[in-house]
This record gives sequence, C-alpha cells and structure tokens, in this order.
Amino acid sequence: MIKIIAVGKLNQAYLKTGIAYYMKQIPTTIEVLEVKDESTKQGIAKEGERILAKIKPLDDVIVLAIKGEKLNSEGFAKMIDHAQIYTQGDIVFVIGGSYGLDVSVDARANKRISFSDMTFPHQLMRLMLIEQIYRGFMILKNHPYHK
Repeated sequence: MIKIIAVGKLNQAYLKTGIAYYMKQIPTTIEVLEVKDESTKQGIAKEGERILAKIKPLDDVIVLAIKGEKLNSEGFAKMIDHAQIYTQGDIVFVIGGSYGLDVSVDARANKRISFSDMTFPHQLMRLMLIEQIYRGFMILKNHPYHK
C-alpha cells in the first residue's frame, strides 16, 4: 500500500477533482492521511508527532524536501518499483506544511526527494505527487501515458 501523509486540509475543489481522477487510475491502494497543521512555526514539533504516529516501524518513509534527491519520472518509477519489492511495510510519502517538516520526521525518513528547487503550495504538492505516482505506474507498465 502507498500512503501519503500530508499536513493540513485540502480545501480547493479543483485539487480535489484532480486528485480523485488520478487516484481512480492508480493500480494499487493509496491512502491519504491528513494531520492537523499548526498556525506558527513553533508548532512544527506537534505536526511532527502527529506524522510519526501514523508511521509503522517497517514503513519505507519518503519525505518531500527541497534539499532531497531530484529524480526524473523514470527514476521515480524505479524508486516505487524497488520499494514495492523490498519494503515489508507500506510506502509512505510525507508532505510537510507551510513551515516544512520537523527534524524528527526528517530523521525517520528512509529517503528524501525533491520535485524542484522551487517551493510549491503543500495542497498543490499532493496533486503533483499523486500524478507522479500514476505516471510511475504507467512507466512500469510501458503504457503510452508517459511520453
């Protein structure tokens, strides 16, 4: 199973529509878990505790971080394929909130990946991540979606 743990609620209708579209297409179970966001940077440790409470010991945790490894879509697909084969727990992607991720979450990560040097709204990042998961599966099946 693939899990996405995201800080904050998704409140934009167009993002919900896009996410629902890709989630229907992905040939594996994906669960999106939201954790409450804090209104100040000082609350980041609380967000971290909430995130870590949703992660099991055998999960393969991949955090989205600006300073993470940059992958192309084929590399992302290979990462998912490898994790599906070798991970005993779930594959867990973590998207931080507007203040980033607590160091405790970063320390738990098995891998850090970056979509760009740019910063994106965390709600939009959900859609981007889910689309890339879908694209990754299409690459692994040699489907023409990825050109």
